[in-house]
Amino acid sequence: MNKNAYARAPGKVLWLGSYSLLERPNTGFITTVDSYVHAKVAATETNEVRIEVPQFPITSVGTIDRATGAILMEVPVEIRLLHTAMEVGTRYFSALGLKLTGFTVTTENDPAMLYKIGGKEGREVSKSGLGSSAAVTVAAMAALFKLFEVDPHKDDALHKLSQLSHSLATGKTGSGFDVAAAVHGSIVYIRYSPEITSGFPKAYTGRDLIDLVARKWDYSITRMPLPLMFTSLFASFAGEAAITTSYIEKIRAFKACDPNEYARVITDINESTQAAIAALRKINEGEEIEKNLAAFGQAFELGRRHTKQLGVLCGADIESDQSTDLIEDSKKHGAFVSKLPGAGGRDSIGALCTDAKARQNLRSFWKTRSELELLQIETTNNGYIVGKKGD
Repeated sequence: MNKNAYARAPGKVLWLGSYSLLERPNTGFITTVDSYVHAKVAATETNEVRIEVPQFPITSVGTIDRATGAILMEVPVEIRLLHTAMEVGTRYFSALGLKLTGFTVTTENDPAMLYKIGGKEGREVSKSGLGSSAAVTVAAMAALFKLFEVDPHKDDALHKLSQLSHSLATGKTGSGFDVAAAVHGSIVYIRYSPEITSGFPKAYTGRDLIDLVARKWDYSITRMPLPLMFTSLFASFAGEAAITTSYIEKIRAFKACDPNEYARVITDINESTQAAIAALRKINEGEEIEKNLAAFGQAFELGRRHTKQLGVLCGADIESDQSTDLIEDSKKHGAFVSKLPGAGGRDSIGALCTDAKARQNLRSFWKTRSELELLQIETTNNGYIVGKKGD
């Protein structure tokens, strides 16, 4: 067992497959970015467990049951993800027969991954939509695996337990693309069947965890980098945030009310996504670059329009007319393609440019927009990294 362990997990951007990815076996394309959540886990000689998040700031202290791995403490809502990830990990390690000890886990978010709290009485919260909750789950879990010297790759254990932890802590089962990307990097992804985690017993045992990891999940994960010809640029909307859960609730209500129209739009989004991914693969392979670049741009824009239509049909402001105008103006000022990534709404805007000059033109344009705050991030394609910050 190590005395200290460090890991960091990246933020993500869902470029292709928004909302259609919720339905198996539809496909999405996600890249990671060079903004991270960092986690340090330090072993102690006692059974005390401390969770420290200095940026909130929050410290919570409890104990670990060395026989079962259960972590007993008061859990503020802000650290529910951390506590759940730590406890799922220690209970899994206990079931493997490892000798447990207490520890301190400390996390730190890079600036682009931070929640910003402002407005009247500090009640307005904005976020960049880069997947900080998935990243903190994976970073903390990866550091814990390193501390107890458990192989995270065997049966894809780190990924599966991170998916479970995120589901248990949030009380819902999403597509899991953000967790998958935080583990595996930039990927083409098909989600797992939601009942794998939604049906997991809340009063679970160590045996349940062993069986869950050993089980073959039906997700598909294929590593695929963003082609090198692209440069990216991102900005957040100052003081605004999309309410993803509200959007999903409206989409589910629309699906229940008009399943045929829902299926039609979702199919349209997925077909354009598949066409865009196929073009990206060919660009990566060096095949007919100009032709496939045009095909990618056309499919990307078609998918964006279908996604906007989904929002109109279900009453979710996935891409408002105001946002559409900004995207179209961005394309006139250097963006090859641009969209509100992930769930849409006004968390953030992303763009891909085909050369440095176009990116600089777009950067200059976005600086003139008072509602935008430029994010100092770039696409990286890598998943989690074990090691200290700066390694």
